[in-house]
Amino acid sequence: MRYRPSRSRFTVALLILCALPAAALLLAQSPLDRYVVPAAIRDAVLNEVSGERAHLHVQMLAANRDRQAEEYQQEYFETTYIREQARQAGLSDVQVDFFPTRETWDAEEGDLWLIKPTKKKLASITMVPTALAQGSRNADVEAEVVYVGQGREADYAGKDVAGKIVLGSGAVGGVFATGVNQRGAAGALGTGSSGVSSNTPGYTMDQIGWSSVSPLPDKGGFGFALSLRQFLELRGLIDRGEKVVVRAHVRARNHPSRMNVVSAAIPGSDPAAGEMILVAHAFETIATPGANDNCTGVGTILEVGRALARLIRDGDLPRPRRTIRFVWGPEISGTTQFMYKHPELQDKLLVALNFDMTGANPKTTDAYLRMKLTPDSRPSYLNDLIESLLRFVDQTEIRTQEGANAVFNYRLSPVATITSGSDHSVFNNGGIPAMQFNYWGDNFYHSSGDRADQADATELKRVAFTAGATMAYLSTAGAAQARDLAWESAGNGQKWIAEVTRHAAGLLGNDAATLHEEHKAAQTKVAGAFGRAKGSVESVLALAREPEVAASVKSLVASLEAVRDTNAKLLETLYRERASAVGVKPVALGLTEKEREYSLLVPRRLFKVYSPEAQKRTAAPGGGRGGGRPQFTPGAPVPRRLPGAASSEVANFIDGTRSILDIYQAVRAECGNLVVGDDDNKFAYALSREAADVDLELVAAAIQTLEKGGAVEVVKLPPPKPVGKKK
Repeated sequence: MRYRPSRSRFTVALLILCALPAAALLLAQSPLDRYVVPAAIRDAVLNEVSGERAHLHVQMLAANRDRQAEEYQQEYFETTYIREQARQAGLSDVQVDFFPTRETWDAEEGDLWLIKPTKKKLASITMVPTALAQGSRNADVEAEVVYVGQGREADYAGKDVAGKIVLGSGAVGGVFATGVNQRGAAGALGTGSSGVSSNTPGYTMDQIGWSSVSPLPDKGGFGFALSLRQFLELRGLIDRGEKVVVRAHVRARNHPSRMNVVSAAIPGSDPAAGEMILVAHAFETIATPGANDNCTGVGTILEVGRALARLIRDGDLPRPRRTIRFVWGPEISGTTQFMYKHPELQDKLLVALNFDMTGANPKTTDAYLRMKLTPDSRPSYLNDLIESLLRFVDQTEIRTQEGANAVFNYRLSPVATITSGSDHSVFNNGGIPAMQFNYWGDNFYHSSGDRADQADATELKRVAFTAGATMAYLSTAGAAQARDLAWESAGNGQKWIAEVTRHAAGLLGNDAATLHEEHKAAQTKVAGAFGRAKGSVESVLALAREPEVAASVKSLVASLEAVRDTNAKLLETLYRERASAVGVKPVALGLTEKEREYSLLVPRRLFKVYSPEAQKRTAAPGGGRGGGRPQFTPGAPVPRRLPGAASSEVANFIDGTRSILDIYQAVRAECGNLVVGDDDNKFAYALSREAADVDLELVAAAIQTLEKGGAVEVVKLPPPKPVGKKK
């Protein structure tokens, strides 16, 4: 039978044909590629970057081994490895800088034997080096073990521990402090991981947490960390009435040492165009470098450097206008010293990326990529560019042959919701917008379980791709790219203002006595969200200042102002409804007398954060773990009573134009009533009336501390002229 199409089929076909031109027009107006970085850059980087190669670096660096004594005065094994790999990768200006530091503790021998009721070796640095607590002194002791529980006063009641070895259920450092330093015990045994398990025994029965002890200057003492299995074995023997005797042998010493900082670059063609920097800390511990923390970070940027250098050399990517720098060194202290040596970078660096734990296997560690955004004091297009690339990773099948190939899981977290710091803080404190790649929730964090088999080639590739594409895009960005980023920032900024308003509405309660101040706090949040969004859009002017870019920025900021005003009116309406419900008259927003006073006081820095003058004011360099941290954090010596990141943001907001009142309002907008450290909710943005607010007097006191320390001066502005009455 011959097929004859019906009239209705002809009609449908005709409608489809007629619709095709219109559909084509719509597609032309709305590009299919919804990401900021074009496909040519994405494809080149994605095809070149190797998660397996990054993982090989992790394997090479994370192997447990004895550090040779000569490394402390010459250079570390890691230093030599990173330098040679950077050179082989084709990076330029590869060099090693050495900076002074305190002596570094290291163990030469360390063994713990169970003597009674049976003989067997419990721990040794030849088995699991982390078992011997850092800071332990020389010892040859055979003594009875006394169980002291959590080390409370009641746990020691009726027990003579002098000259004996105390066994506690907490971290070794705490057991040592109460048993050895306070009561004369010879040594301490404990369990617990300092990682995500919050000093509980750990994720597995055989995991041993990193630990340290602090003997008093005139006393000795040692500490060994036990696995949960070993702890339960000894505790069980004691509970059954057995006499438990152990023998400890420790030989350790402090080595004169120096910080090792390796740096390299992919040079740009235009010295005036600015630079970017990638940093990963090495030397997390001396005895046992952690695989995820932070051999993954070291390996990631080695691979990013190799991939970009090859793509540029082969002509698959254009030569960059802007220099891309790479730094590896001790966490915070090494980066700080690098910036002190190169103070000119404080004016040249446009953005920074920090890589701290960047390749944990999600299937075994339960970790996800926690991307720390820049603080409100450093609003930047960088957040929006990274967000766009992470969205691409999430929506693209990125796999490796040797990786776990798990579902990509990431979270963009406001840095103020997180209490921990790392090398990104060094740059943010210096006025350079910085973000951090960080796989968090790692079950093996800071423990013997942080081995290379817990790192994953797929996650390493995903992070390396994101970083490589970011650097490739920004290194050549001009007016067109700046406008694209401005639009991306404006779109995200509109959403952010609305999101903050939604949370800020929850600050308005039903108590007449506090409702007015709650409304003021909520409106401050909206103003702060607008300030962040506006600053992000305006930050593209650092990439290009052509008239068309400035015009786009101006119009986009105007659109954000409209969004701000709309959301502020929504809060105003809610406030009036609540005021009516509780029977109080709405009060217009205004300044108190104290706020007016602080609005006329403008703090100004007397020198840059990374300058010779600032370096003179720092305390002695830190020690341990390959370099340690400075006792003085440049730019932020402020009271600890301010909540969360507020203590550093007070100093970061000082720019010579903001008054103390302006700084208070900005810090309150960012940190006030903010839920901080909420690991269960992946550090999502959330506000609560129960969370600590930011106090104006504490902000003023923080700035006065900086003034007394000679870091800033406070200039008093003349009061505004009174507005004359109209005749």
